[in-house]
Amino acid sequence: MGDPIDLGAALETVVAAIAAEFGTFKAVEAEDEKRKGLPVPAILVQISELEPDPDMDPHTGQFPCLVHLEARIVMGHRTPRVRREVVKAAGALAAFLHNSRLGVAWGAAKVIAVDPDDFAPLAETFDIWRVEWVHSADIGESYFVDEGVTPHQVLASWSPDIGPDNEPEYEEIEGDV
Repeated sequence: MGDPIDLGAALETVVAAIAAEFGTFKAVEAEDEKRKGLPVPAILVQISELEPDPDMDPHTGQFPCLVHLEARIVMGHRTPRVRREVVKAAGALAAFLHNSRLGVAWGAAKVIAVDPDDFAPLAETFDIWRVEWVHSADIGESYFVDEGVTPHQVLASWSPDIGPDNEPEYEEIEGDV
C-alpha cells in the first residue's frame, strides 16, 4: 500500500517523462493546456478513461481501475515524409511506454493501440497518430493506515497472566503465524 494516486500529479509526471525522452519535439504537454498555436512536432497527452477493474479489488476501500491514457503525435503536413515520420514517432513512443511505470506508483504500462487519428479536430492540417495505453491503479485512500512499528516478534500468554505486569512470563511464538 503506497500513497494514493493523484491523477493530476500522475498526468504531470507522465508528461515530464515523455518530454525528457522525446526532447526533439517542440511541445509535449497535457491536452488540456490552453494554447493559441500548437508548435509542431508535438505530443499531447490525456487521461481518457478510468475503467473499473473489480477483479483486481485490493479490499482496501480504494477504487481498482485501469487508467487509460492517450498520446497524440502531431506533425505538420509540411514535414518531409510526414506520414513515415509520424509512424516512426508513434512506434518509438509505444516502445518507450511498454512496461514502464513512468515515475508513478501504478502498474506497468500495457500499450493497447497505435493508430492514425484521422478524426482529430486538427486532422485537416496535421498528420496525427494516437498511442493508447493502460496502467492498473487503486484510486483513493486506503482503509488501512500504515503507522507505528511493525512487530517482528509475537509473544503470548494465558489469561489471567496477561498485561504489562506479566510480560516476563510471555512465551515467544515461532514459525509462521
